[in-house]
Amino acid sequence: MLIIVVEFLEMDDIDATLSRLITGFHILHQQRIFDEHGHVSVRNPADSSTFFTSNVPALLVSSKSDLNQWNVSDGTPVLNPYVGCRVVQAIPHDSEHYIHGSMYNLYPGVQSVVHSQNLSTIVYGLCNSVGSMLQPSYHMAGFLAPQCPIFDAARHYSALPPTYPRNLLINHKYLGDALARAFSSSPEGDGIVMLPNYATVFQRGHGFVTWATGIEEAVYRAIHVQRNADIQTIAMGQRDNTALEIVYLSEREAKDCQETINRPSRLTWSSWLAQAERSGLYDNELRGRGI
Repeated sequence: MLIIVVEFLEMDDIDATLSRLITGFHILHQQRIFDEHGHVSVRNPADSSTFFTSNVPALLVSSKSDLNQWNVSDGTPVLNPYVGCRVVQAIPHDSEHYIHGSMYNLYPGVQSVVHSQNLSTIVYGLCNSVGSMLQPSYHMAGFLAPQCPIFDAARHYSALPPTYPRNLLINHKYLGDALARAFSSSPEGDGIVMLPNYATVFQRGHGFVTWATGIEEAVYRAIHVQRNADIQTIAMGQRDNTALEIVYLSEREAKDCQETINRPSRLTWSSWLAQAERSGLYDNELRGRGI
């Protein structure tokens, strides 16, 4: 009898997590971090060796049947996924679930990952440098320091078959692993690294990836990467017409902001949720069941 109770508790916990995941898709779309592309994922709270995400456009994600479950270790689909989730019969050629799986595999402390192709941010991965020009420009984005790395998929194509499409998609485990290593300042170091050194990595011509220890914080970071990009872009444009210099957050300011205020409060999350729900564009069947 006790075993049955525990199983029900685990199912309720997973359903609650998947409800928040669906909400994360909706908030990121409503905040224009996602368009018809982009995905957020979450590590399975009952089994850290698997994770959930969706290849369905965020606007259309509405139930567990829109979600897939994947193995962290090798990016293969879970053959018998959590009840209600879609079975993956064949991995789509454009599936980028390897972004998420490789992050979870390399960093055990990471619990949620966001990949976005937001237009405001793509420009900050387009320079011929190992690091982005994006700097922490206001107090809600201190987590962007130190300088965000740029991942260039072209540097890794030589390890793939000559006929493999060079289309910048992270649709191969080798590319996913290479991208995950870009989050560490010592990617070849020995031992387990619980969390990455960098909060965000830009992808040349493709977007950015960010992570967190929970869905809400991952959503927060993705939103504020975009907001910071807009702020800095406007500031750089204004600077061109004056002799003034932009004053970004200092290293200490960025660190203190990251450690004290760079996370969503319950009210912030509720506000984002209310904006998405009141728009009438989204449906979350799990919330409809009170989860």
